[in-house]
Amino acid sequence: MNVSPSFSPSIKLMKPYFLLSGFFYLLSMLWLFFINPHATLENFEIVGWVHIYMLGFVMMAIFSAMAQLGPIVVETAHYNVNIFKYLWIFLVSGLSLMLLGFYVSVEYLMYGGVLVLIAMSIYAVEFLLTLKSATRKTSITNAMKMSNFFLLLGILSGLVMACGFNGCIDLNPQIMLKAHTFGLVVGFVILLIMGISIILIPMFGFSKRISDNEFSNSFITLSIAVSIMLISPLFLTHYLEKISYALTIFAILLYFYQLYKMTSSRAKVIHDIWAKSMYVGFLSFIVGFLLLVSYLFVSDENILKLGMWILLVGFFGFLIIGNFYKIIPFLVWFHIYSPLIEEQPVPMLHELLPEKLTNLQWIYSTIGLIFSSIGIFLHDSTIFYGGVILLLSGAILFVVSINKILNLKS
Repeated sequence: MNVSPSFSPSIKLMKPYFLLSGFFYLLSMLWLFFINPHATLENFEIVGWVHIYMLGFVMMAIFSAMAQLGPIVVETAHYNVNIFKYLWIFLVSGLSLMLLGFYVSVEYLMYGGVLVLIAMSIYAVEFLLTLKSATRKTSITNAMKMSNFFLLLGILSGLVMACGFNGCIDLNPQIMLKAHTFGLVVGFVILLIMGISIILIPMFGFSKRISDNEFSNSFITLSIAVSIMLISPLFLTHYLEKISYALTIFAILLYFYQLYKMTSSRAKVIHDIWAKSMYVGFLSFIVGFLLLVSYLFVSDENILKLGMWILLVGFFGFLIIGNFYKIIPFLVWFHIYSPLIEEQPVPMLHELLPEKLTNLQWIYSTIGLIFSSIGIFLHDSTIFYGGVILLLSGAILFVVSINKILNLKS
């Protein structure tokens, strides 16, 4: 990879995305005190929280990370980097209207959905145009392209659901629910994470990267699975859903094997904050995956809820936070300190990270994840909220840590 200033947007341009991602992570942990953790997954309290977490925290994190990593991976400049000056405004405005739709009146859902669709469309189109001019064509760039197509289809299905809730079209929104969730969570987020991890784990974990053909096996299988799920509402049959689930399980098992190959080839093992976050994140992925697979056989909604909780907060949360602790210090050092190397002493990369704060954040968040998961499993609100208090404490430390790094001056 060619790490060039011409490929990487300025830290000033991307700073709002990092800070907003941290803010929405903190808000989502605080919001948990105002919802019933034992409500059904169709309850708008739960659905509203999921959208704060996914659109506010996860999507802002993806925007900020992919704006930096995407062009570097394919060694080309952004098609139009200026879109990032305004993209967050559409996303925050759309999310705010959607929350009004979930908690006040459903008529706001459609308006919020349109703004979110505009934000996602601008991001996806710009990213696809950036990839189009890339000289490197690999399975990872193909996974990036496919994930952006799934992003658009997933948001469109959500907008159709919003129209159904508003009565604008004669449609039961529940018909689209699985396609909407699957398209965004599996097709966009998990597929993108799979592709990027093939690069970041060898880079940060001192391990060997698997071959392009090996990743193609899991990437293509998962893409077919998501495509089948997205068309399943058109045929109103459960057979397509079952085929999609089976292919998804196979693709993720392949990916687990690829992870094992990479981690077992590590030249040296450093248990820094990134590594510890990856341990919790990928362990959560395995546990959440097993729970979701078991749900297909026992149809217990509490197992589904627990699996989704561990996947969202354990896998997505720790993966994003851990990689922020690598990406943000590097960007600050690269854009602020590297030009000063020949003029004055500059700090080492690891010195930019507030080690005590980040380690404390990891401890609180890990214990909080364990206790909140036990609370969901046992239907015990006291244990669940005890875990949430720890998760909230970890979220505060996370926001303080990234804010401290981003505000470093030469």
